[in-house]
Amino acid sequence: MERLTKNVSLVSLGILTSRIFGYIRDVFIGHYFPSEARGVFFAAWVIPNSFRRIFGEGALSASFIPIFSKYLCQDRKEAFRFSSITLNLLLIVTSIFVIIGVALSPIICGIVAPGFTKLGLIPLMSKTLRIIFPYLSLVCVFALIMAVLNSLSKFFIPTFAPTMVNLSFIGAIIFLCPYLSEPIIGLAVAVLIGGILQIAVQIPSLVSSGVRYYPEVSLNHPGVRQMAKRMLPSIVGISVFSINSAVDTIFGSLVGPYAISAIYYANRLVQLPLSLFGTSIGMVSFPTISRHLVENKMDLAKETLSWSLRQVIVVILPAAVGLMILGKPIISLLFEHGKFSHTDVLSSYYVLFFYAIGLVFYSGINSVVSFFYALGDTKTPVITAIIAMLVNICLNWVFLKALEEGGIALATSIASFVNISLLLLILRKRIGRIGLSEVRITFLKSCLASLIMAISLLLVIWFSKNLLLQVGGGIVLAIVVYIIVGICLGISEINGILRLKKG
Repeated sequence: MERLTKNVSLVSLGILTSRIFGYIRDVFIGHYFPSEARGVFFAAWVIPNSFRRIFGEGALSASFIPIFSKYLCQDRKEAFRFSSITLNLLLIVTSIFVIIGVALSPIICGIVAPGFTKLGLIPLMSKTLRIIFPYLSLVCVFALIMAVLNSLSKFFIPTFAPTMVNLSFIGAIIFLCPYLSEPIIGLAVAVLIGGILQIAVQIPSLVSSGVRYYPEVSLNHPGVRQMAKRMLPSIVGISVFSINSAVDTIFGSLVGPYAISAIYYANRLVQLPLSLFGTSIGMVSFPTISRHLVENKMDLAKETLSWSLRQVIVVILPAAVGLMILGKPIISLLFEHGKFSHTDVLSSYYVLFFYAIGLVFYSGINSVVSFFYALGDTKTPVITAIIAMLVNICLNWVFLKALEEGGIALATSIASFVNISLLLLILRKRIGRIGLSEVRITFLKSCLASLIMAISLLLVIWFSKNLLLQVGGGIVLAIVVYIIVGICLGISEINGILRLKKG
């Protein structure tokens, strides 16, 4: 498990670098663009991102990694041939979707953001979408390369690569957007340039790892057929997640463009701990679980899953509590200047609070779903995801009138809880004990440590009105208090992390 923890640290470092520049990007966007323009761009960006999750880092990676790992154990040349064929087919399929998306962009925009129709924003959103849509092909290629490198135990560069997209945004905002009659078009151009750069930065790692490319297209390759068989239900399952994102955008557009902007910025803050730890833990554990199952070591696979869930709880739970308490000063400190008003701060924090409630559940789902994928079962996650999607849609209708944009986030949190609960119940029934008793103990201890940490944060806010002190001092104090209390409570995962840092 120590090696897994080290790999998680490498992934987290790469993601942290990307996130730092991502927040600089968001600061620039918030400063130079009013909420209406931000809402239009973010609504347009949701669409190719949804397809990215389906064909890129979602269904493709989940279906590709177990098969690629198996080939690596048997014949590296055949593994690289399989990855090349997959890449070539991926380019063909995504190019078709890009062409269709560009042609039908006005219709797509009207469906995804119906509230923009009365405001006359659909033409600008459609123009933006046409430029962004080719990013779908670029990011899917990036995701496949990442899957190959992760299978080869190369984690840092793939997680660092998205930094190039953020740098592209920053460059466009400074050097391109001010000279355009419609500045958000510059943001769309930045998306394409960044997509190319994040592929390019991974090429040296592929070469140094001995990866070879074969210009071959074949639907009869056994690995491709097996992957397609697994990928079809995965596409349905990941599509459900994308539909949820579209649902949030649809309901957000009914509230107004500022709501979509608030949802985006709240999501960005939630995504920091989610990507930094939740996603990295799932990314590292998935190839390991797949390898254990290929070698018929079910006990080790279960142990890895239990370890993943405990790591998620120990890191994500205090982060969620911290965001619920420090969210407002964090948003104000980072974004409240230029055209990002105090009203934007309040709206974004309102959404953030409800998103933070479900942060542990979002983070844990990746690890549990990965176990099903490693078992070759892509149907069960589809079923639970559909149920969660229906819960999300119904709760959006229920909460929207009373809570507006906050209700959208709360519905997502509750739906995520339903999803992971169903997955764990089904998995335990199928393979027996999976270490949930240890997970529950860790959860209770972490809850107590987070509660004491929360009290210390409230005291910081009470005694100081300085934003920098509230955020900087609060975060440092929260980490120290949580670690000390966690050690006193015997949370072993904290001791493991500290031993790694010392090493």
